[in-house]
Amino acid sequence: MLRRSIQVCLVAMLTMVIMIGFATGAQANKKLTKVVFAECARSEGWLPVHLAQTLGFFEEEGLAPEFITYKDGPLALMGLLNGDAEFCIIGFEPVLMAHEKGQSSKVIMTTLDSQPYTFVSRPELTSAADFKGKVVFAGMPGSAPYFFVKTILRNAGVDPDKEVTFASLEYGAELVAINRGQIDGAYVRATRFKQIQEMGGRIILDATNPAKHKEVYGSEKYQAMSVQVRDDYIKEHPEIVQAFSNAVYKGILWQLSHTDAEIAKAVAPMFPGRNIDAGLISVLRKVWSTDGIYTEEGYRAVIDFCVANGVLRAPIPMNETVDNSFMEKAKANIH
Repeated sequence: MLRRSIQVCLVAMLTMVIMIGFATGAQANKKLTKVVFAECARSEGWLPVHLAQTLGFFEEEGLAPEFITYKDGPLALMGLLNGDAEFCIIGFEPVLMAHEKGQSSKVIMTTLDSQPYTFVSRPELTSAADFKGKVVFAGMPGSAPYFFVKTILRNAGVDPDKEVTFASLEYGAELVAINRGQIDGAYVRATRFKQIQEMGGRIILDATNPAKHKEVYGSEKYQAMSVQVRDDYIKEHPEIVQAFSNAVYKGILWQLSHTDAEIAKAVAPMFPGRNIDAGLISVLRKVWSTDGIYTEEGYRAVIDFCVANGVLRAPIPMNETVDNSFMEKAKANIH
């Protein structure tokens, strides 16, 4: 009797081992959907997207992303619209410009509630009014930083189209160019505050200050760090768009529940050669979105800014360019 009981136990244990093996194998062999992310630049402004990659949230949702980094927003946008990518990590302004030209798409999330931008000059220049006849860097024409700098100059009485020369540089090279005297001022991400101090640059305007942000954008909110998807792709592959949104929402929740140092360590692999530290994350914490969902105020600020700068001829209704449904569903189901 004892011998038979032992045999039964051994058979049961063997069956369990086989079942676990099958389950593990099935999980390991789960087919991931390959998707291409066209990004306007490798920027910490899309922090939860990068966290979703390093923390494995995209894989959890069945996605295998490939990141392709373009020189700027208009080029990344072209990659998406040409079918070279499924998702575009981009500032909102180029998306709106394309929509007005009949190239319809939707933004499905925002990662920041306001712009972490600064305008920096050589130490001897004390205000934007000093920039008549000067050389500045502001990204590519049509990009979000470009209109940021033009607005600051225009508000100071400088005609950016006639009285300033715009330099062509790679993002990240602007501080060295200022230090060498090659340019007089530049758009610089606020997360580079430490480097700005080290080179002795003067911050003419810091948009992470809500009052200064309002001077430029007319609002303390400006939801322009977006992820864009073509309308046809949303219609044909809503489950993939939802999987992407779920993964990024997990990234948002993770960043909300961890320290600056922990976040910096987790996201650092996405930024080889850069010093991603707690100080940088602390700047982003002041401006990041807590749910990725567009608000009427944040959208309206972008539209009003674009119309005022001649980027758009007329306002565009929010439902024509924004689809909040995927992030709303993620928020409802993921805790």
